[in-house]
Amino acid sequence: MNINLIIDSPWWFILLCLAAGLTASLILYFRNSANHQLNLLQKRVLAITRFLVVSMISFLLLAPLLQLIVNRQQEPIVLFFQDNSQSLTTGMDQQYLEDSYNLEINEFMDDLSAEYTTGLYGFGEEVRSMDTFNFQDRSTNMADIFSALDVSYSNRNVGAVIIAGDGIFNRGQNPLYARFRDAFPVYTLALGDTIPQKDLIINRLNHNQITYLNNVFPVEITVEAREAMGESSRLTISDGENIVFEESLSFNTDSYFETFTALLEAEEVGIKRYTVEIEPIENEISIDNNTREFFIEVIDSRQQVLILAASPHPDVGAIKFAIDDNENYEAKVSLAEEFEGNLQSYNVIIWHQIPSNANIAKHLLEEASSRTIPQLFILGAKSNIRTFNQLQNGMQIDVRSEGTNDARAETNPSFTMFSVSSHISELAPMLPPLQAPFANYNLSPGTQIFAYQNISNIATDYPLITFSQIGELKTGIIAGEGIWRWRIQNFARNANHQAFDELISRFIQFLSVVEDKSFFRVDTENFLYENEPVIVEAELYNQSYELVNDPDVYLTITNEEGLEFDYVFGRTSNAYRVNAGSFPVGEYQFRAEARLGAQDYEAEGAFSVAPLDIEGINTVANHQLMYQLAANNDGKMFFPAQLDDLLNEIRTRDDIRPVMHSQKEFEDLINLRWIFLIILALLSMEWFIRKYAGTY
Repeated sequence: MNINLIIDSPWWFILLCLAAGLTASLILYFRNSANHQLNLLQKRVLAITRFLVVSMISFLLLAPLLQLIVNRQQEPIVLFFQDNSQSLTTGMDQQYLEDSYNLEINEFMDDLSAEYTTGLYGFGEEVRSMDTFNFQDRSTNMADIFSALDVSYSNRNVGAVIIAGDGIFNRGQNPLYARFRDAFPVYTLALGDTIPQKDLIINRLNHNQITYLNNVFPVEITVEAREAMGESSRLTISDGENIVFEESLSFNTDSYFETFTALLEAEEVGIKRYTVEIEPIENEISIDNNTREFFIEVIDSRQQVLILAASPHPDVGAIKFAIDDNENYEAKVSLAEEFEGNLQSYNVIIWHQIPSNANIAKHLLEEASSRTIPQLFILGAKSNIRTFNQLQNGMQIDVRSEGTNDARAETNPSFTMFSVSSHISELAPMLPPLQAPFANYNLSPGTQIFAYQNISNIATDYPLITFSQIGELKTGIIAGEGIWRWRIQNFARNANHQAFDELISRFIQFLSVVEDKSFFRVDTENFLYENEPVIVEAELYNQSYELVNDPDVYLTITNEEGLEFDYVFGRTSNAYRVNAGSFPVGEYQFRAEARLGAQDYEAEGAFSVAPLDIEGINTVANHQLMYQLAANNDGKMFFPAQLDDLLNEIRTRDDIRPVMHSQKEFEDLINLRWIFLIILALLSMEWFIRKYAGTY
């Protein structure tokens, strides 16, 4: 360790400090007649003492620093990451893994720790420190290893990393494309069996999470069969005890792969649980992957959207296609003059060029407003602007001529009523223009502009799309026709209608959502996997609709057998939250209760927990990935029987060695305790001699 003294003042300031000490000692002990009782030796000792004290204190006033250069040796770190997922128990003997293998790894780590700093971790659903492994993780994310290393071991002396596993991953990035921030060798320990065994697998299951009562909904099941040529089986879907779908299977190859579509009918409202099963065949390596369960929530009806048009128009068709593409909405189209239905049956009404010059539809417009049905107006060449202005819908249009402007949409970043994804905002400037009235526009308070008019590449403050909420009535206005071109342009650029359909869905969603005015609200996810925690959030309002969280709020979760689990909500800044942990597969009901003043509140709901069984889909080890992962990172692949070889490989590497780090440290001299003790000792000695000599 090297020590240097640093001061910011010129060197001759030190002479001033010495001069101050010398002056103080001479005046006090050789020019002061009060010290005549002191003999010459005492005067000299006291003068030297006072000289040292004053000089040292003066020097400390210069704020000197001590610079310490500290050399530290950092031992190399060897880290071991073990795959703790369920796929290993399919390809290897589970008893060996849990007993002998765990013991072998612990002995290997003991040998390593005699020479290196070590760390033992498991990975699967997450990376965490582990002493023994139970191989129960339901998914495998190998890329998490790279993230964990970058977070915990960046810029440290990592000598080597060992990754033990079967090379199967089903979550996250492909580990071959992940990169460590620092360079060090990676060794792999290849586990599992690379030889395909006889196995029937439900490889993939595709279904919607929501359907509607009395609807027929599809379920896609992909069946995989390995080494089962000449065998036969049966695929079934059951709703409890009832089989609702059945298909015979005959395997004519050892690598069988086929997708079946089952059409099921939603006959009851609620969360329905279905079981998909392939009948096992003889000598299967695993039957756990022959069964999968899924849940469907059956709700009573879709949101109904009515499109009333002044005349046939491509805008109407484009909007209807976008609405029907969203399973939560259903659109009906009618000419205003032919409509004979009940407006009250609809959640949102879209007026296309209504009121028009030919049909003002006054009685329909008045009824919609009186019933506070959300409305979306689309203006065009046939719109009667005078009548439109009388509707008090948040916008007044002062037409300057009969012409129109070609107005492109320029989204407003300050719009707050709802949000849209970034790709919609990016696509908006590239969309074709709408034909908007050549006019001045005046907006009422409470109206927000979603998109401005961009005319001839000049940004204006004219509104193109607006939304407002006046009382309980929500209104949207698209001040131009030709929106059908947006849908075509979206497809031309992206080969899909996703952005356009999402935009229309967000419009309808904002308009159709009914504000929840209850004083007690509870929310949680309806569908969870068995490894995900159940998180329930609650809000409690007083009579002024102010959030409060003073009272205790209680939660009871009930499983299918009627067993209850009780919780007390924790408090957040102004609401409530509880993490109930993960639950087994099944359907659950919950009830939350609160009491505010003399009023009792209660909220109920349901959620389902689905099995996470992706580990059983792939049971053939991928040693090629393990080999390539090691080769890409200057390492080698080994097998469990070669642990001694792996240990010798690490020991003989020249680049796995201690690293010396030099670090500069600075310390204020005035903070050193021994300086204070020296000054205190000198002052004490001076005081004692003076008292002994009988002077002051």
